[in-house]
Amino acid sequence: MFIPCSERQGTAYFEFQYCKKDWNIKRLLEKGYSFWEKDSLLVHVDDDRDFFENYGDYLKAPDYPHGTGELDPYGVNYYTKEQTTLILDKIKTDKPKDFEALTAWLEKATTDYNGFFFLGI
Repeated sequence: MFIPCSERQGTAYFEFQYCKKDWNIKRLLEKGYSFWEKDSLLVHVDDDRDFFENYGDYLKAPDYPHGTGELDPYGVNYYTKEQTTLILDKIKTDKPKDFEALTAWLEKATTDYNGFFFLGI
């Protein structure tokens, strides 16, 4: 279900991207990312149903400056380092489909970066 950005063909993907900057949330969401980073992890749109059935609950409460705290599958979702650690721990416990690929990627988000972005279609 998860592929590295180097294997992408086209643009119909959800993207997990490391948050490489330590800015306030408003600035992060306005200027903190660009698409198709070489270390991103992708999920093809054709796998969206399977992906959200397996991972939707883990991603349901991103950190938003406007306070909604709801996952937007068509927009930008930011998860702090603390949120990433909680998500990672829960995924390791539950072991949903293809969890190994995502947990390895999330480990790096908690140790080397300031959380991650989930960028929608």
